[in-house]
Amino acid sequence: MKRSARSAAGLAALLFACACGPRYQHVASRSLQSRARLECSGFMAWNHEPVRDVFLVINGSGSLSNAFVHPAMRDVLGAHPVAYATFDKPGIRAPFEQPTAVQRDFVAFERYTLGHGTACAMDALRWARERFGAATRLHVIGHSEGTLVSLYAYDALLDQDPALAAQIKTLVFSGLALESIANIFARQLADLRGGERIRAAFASCDQRVINNSPFAGTSCAYLRDAAERPSGRAMFERLATRSPTARMHVVHGESDLNTPVRFVRELEAWNTHAGHLPITFRYVAGGHNGNAAVRAELLRLVQRIVAERALRAARPNQEKRNQPRRSLSEAVAIPRACGSDCWT
Repeated sequence: MKRSARSAAGLAALLFACACGPRYQHVASRSLQSRARLECSGFMAWNHEPVRDVFLVINGSGSLSNAFVHPAMRDVLGAHPVAYATFDKPGIRAPFEQPTAVQRDFVAFERYTLGHGTACAMDALRWARERFGAATRLHVIGHSEGTLVSLYAYDALLDQDPALAAQIKTLVFSGLALESIANIFARQLADLRGGERIRAAFASCDQRVINNSPFAGTSCAYLRDAAERPSGRAMFERLATRSPTARMHVVHGESDLNTPVRFVRELEAWNTHAGHLPITFRYVAGGHNGNAAVRAELLRLVQRIVAERALRAARPNQEKRNQPRRSLSEAVAIPRACGSDCWT
């Protein structure tokens, strides 16, 4: 879940390219409510109305801005009634589609925890329901830390807002974090030159040292909060007892060093024999931060999700054409029936 200097530089280059991307017909922004009076900057963009599907994208750890549409999603927004939603962590602010113009309030950012991210994700989903209606399908795509936030948010909504949870049709995970945060950090520190110095910095909450390490963007508050939360694997086991309706898809790099693939294969084996959750697993060549193969697989998933809605919407019309013709008087006497797939 950490970002090395190389991966951070590569992602910064990607974000710079994103800043030169296309403009959208509709862009909305809003402060998303978190905990302890912290807020996340939320963004939504779409081209075609009425919007039928919203994809909330929750990225990984670090202090970079998410104020852009991922390149893999641009063509989807251009061709379909789909909205893209995302948010920045507290203390991170940038104009939409200008993520390299980020401004950071480290006092606020160093208070950020997974609990704050979960609250912002839940508020982003409520915002999507308020903006586009209860018939709109919601889909959540999480990467790395974002996979944990996705799981925690979905689980909380099953308790607190079952109607909104039912609106979530798909959960997509890349760089899936299944170990406890403590184990992830211990393993990454063991593999890192100077790891003992960084371990001591976390023990003493020396944020200056932490911010100048590959763990920049992580704080003592973050680790304390994470230590009290279930691991990603435990969350899947919990969901298996709750009969969730959302379908789940895992796309994972075979050479991921931050969240090793062996834990994902163990999850797949457990799910086959015991969990029986509606999950598909796809393994691709590549590491934690993704590559062309990962982006292509995620794009295929998104296109399949969007096409499914169009097919379902077309089905009632096809059935109507196949029905015997009625006289005008008969047709007038029959009340109009509209199921959940009816488009007004």
